[in-house]
Amino acid sequence: MLKLGLAVPTRWSFRCRRLGMASIKGEARISVDKQKADQPEHDEDQQETEADSQPAEDYPRTHRNEKVLVNHAIQEIQHRPLEVPTIIGDDTVYTMDTQRVCCPHHLQTNLAHVYYANRKQIEAAIKSALSAQGTWSLVPIAERLAIWRRAATIIEEDELRLRVFLMMTLSKTADDATRDIRRLLTSLRANADYLEHLSELRFEIQGDMNVFPSFHLRPMDGFVAALAPFESVALSSSLALCPALMGNTVLWNPSLEVAPVSYLIYRAFQEAGLPSGVINFVPANERLFLDTITDAVHFSGLNTQASAACYRHVHKLVSDRMERYICFPRLVAECPGQNFHFVHASAKVESVVSATVQAAFGFAGQCANSLSRMYVPSSMWPRLREELLEATEQLTIGDPVESGTDMGAMVHINDFRRMQKLLQRTKNMEQLCGGSCDDSTGRFVSPTIVRVADPLDPLLCEPCCGPFLPVFVYSDDSFSEALKLAANQSRYALSGSIFASRDEVILHCLNQLRMSASNLYVNERCTGSTYGLTPFGGNRLSGTNDKSGSAYFLMRWSSPLLIEETVEGAPPINGSKTFP
Repeated sequence: MLKLGLAVPTRWSFRCRRLGMASIKGEARISVDKQKADQPEHDEDQQETEADSQPAEDYPRTHRNEKVLVNHAIQEIQHRPLEVPTIIGDDTVYTMDTQRVCCPHHLQTNLAHVYYANRKQIEAAIKSALSAQGTWSLVPIAERLAIWRRAATIIEEDELRLRVFLMMTLSKTADDATRDIRRLLTSLRANADYLEHLSELRFEIQGDMNVFPSFHLRPMDGFVAALAPFESVALSSSLALCPALMGNTVLWNPSLEVAPVSYLIYRAFQEAGLPSGVINFVPANERLFLDTITDAVHFSGLNTQASAACYRHVHKLVSDRMERYICFPRLVAECPGQNFHFVHASAKVESVVSATVQAAFGFAGQCANSLSRMYVPSSMWPRLREELLEATEQLTIGDPVESGTDMGAMVHINDFRRMQKLLQRTKNMEQLCGGSCDDSTGRFVSPTIVRVADPLDPLLCEPCCGPFLPVFVYSDDSFSEALKLAANQSRYALSGSIFASRDEVILHCLNQLRMSASNLYVNERCTGSTYGLTPFGGNRLSGTNDKSGSAYFLMRWSSPLLIEETVEGAPPINGSKTFP
């Protein structure tokens, strides 16, 4: 049987053994950065120099003229907005429905024109995908892997331009944009490694030695659609590329804000040798796109990140049209969460403050797994409050292109308007900081922290997209009640973090919170580590928990075929001559 790697003992496994408890084992991650092993060793002086010149997250060394190159790329984008067409097979289509992509932190700056597809063009893309399916599904896995790895190299060479587009179109800081691209590259190479190992899967033959089974990773019978969000180009791309890697043909519909950089990724795959029709680039109105694809007879699956309301809408469309499909469509979704930090009195205040500020206000709190609520013991609250407010007030809000900016503007206008209403509604509550927003030049919202007195307040139950953090302070002798409250008061279960220094407390919290989040972190922010690639997904109303970033996610887009061949014919059963 296939083994994806060796389980390496960690501090967690030692902790569990010391306390006499069974540890939780997960999928071992395949190493995806093989180049590091081949790099020559440097002397100590050179290592110290590189440590000073590189960010802590091991990004490529900054070019001495990078600032000049970045400014040049910004000027080029501003003076010549990118044209983003609909691409159906070999045809590049410029429709009459033109949507402008503006800079979130400078609304008067036009960055791109995206040409939305209409119903007729979406239907043409479906026909193109079905036409290419027969050929693409027969392409050997080795050739598919080669395309993916070539595309990763092309994207890496164009990293600076992609980073500038992310900073301009999504108002990401330079560090956030670089992390997004690094995550995309890691995902491409990791998924290629995963599929390479999955293709080597073999069955252990037991019993009759004349029977030879073989296992084939066959694609879905029909086309797959990918509906991508704005928050990340890594996520937008993986929603379309993972099904395509498994041999499916895909309709890729990125959201308006991420469409320009998604188009550049698509062009990189074209340059890497991806055949036409395998991925059809179809930016379109979300409701029109969903209505058209779910009306098609050969609709076999949807890969999306969307709100719970949108996912319910998809289920209704599919259930109403189920009788017309040739197969049961697979609906894979990741939805936002009401993500939490639960702090115990034994936690280190400095660690809690640093993780909280990054998780709540990084990318202006617009990630699906951004921090949405926090539980703090009363004994720690005075000191934690002081340091948390100090760290928050030190954040620099403004143009992410400028060095030293910690937080840009909000990307989506609807989310900005919801934040306006939320801040107005909480004016009479205990606002510790922030509480203002301004859209005179860009959609800026100041980081806001509110103390919530009522443990059943809706602020602790529903997700919020923006730099807004409600905090509930519980008494130390009500630790168990507060833990149950954190575990059960929200219908969402994406991510959460536990902060404590005592092992028995951590294990108790993990046991109580195991169903309230599908990604639990210990003494780390709920947005997870920025290093490498870890499987991610949520349960409850936070999605179908298919753990993107793992081999399990790839298998969701396969319809395996088992072929069993008998060499000399099957022997009679119990000596029967009637039923051989």
